[in-house]
Amino acid sequence: MSLLERDGSKKIEISALQYDGIQKCLTELTQKTKATALLLSDINGQLIAQNGNIKQINTSVLSALAASDFAATSEMAKIVGEKARFRLLFHEGETNNVYLSNVGENHFLVIVFNTNVTLGVIRVYTKKAVEALLEIVCNSSEFSDGGKDILNTEFNLRLNDALDNIFKK
Repeated sequence: MSLLERDGSKKIEISALQYDGIQKCLTELTQKTKATALLLSDINGQLIAQNGNIKQINTSVLSALAASDFAATSEMAKIVGEKARFRLLFHEGETNNVYLSNVGENHFLVIVFNTNVTLGVIRVYTKKAVEALLEIVCNSSEFSDGGKDILNTEFNLRLNDALDNIFKK
């Protein structure tokens, strides 16, 4: 069931366990990549979670602009013959870079990081984090779980072990 706000936008509902799982993934990704800021948003640009040093960043605007960026490059992908939209986008600046990565079809990550962090580090750890986030946000047809916890104890243990193994390397 899709809930709508008064303005017609879709209301996102997540369980406390989903949110905790998302925050854990974002925190670990921030630590491993030394990213300045991380955002998880839906494909429409609605901010779901954030992590890092976000005091100097208008995260709502950044999330909306990133969604627009994905929409524009989706059209570019079609023009150049791609069957699906591009999975990741990269913007290089003088002091900061922005890396955008799909999390399934309906969500994306925005990673803001200093230029002294290598893109390879960002790519490797982001790929692993996206796999974990997919387990949390994309296993149901709706993001809302209807009040049911989608993360059981066994899943949490496996996720924690997998993340520990991933981030030890």
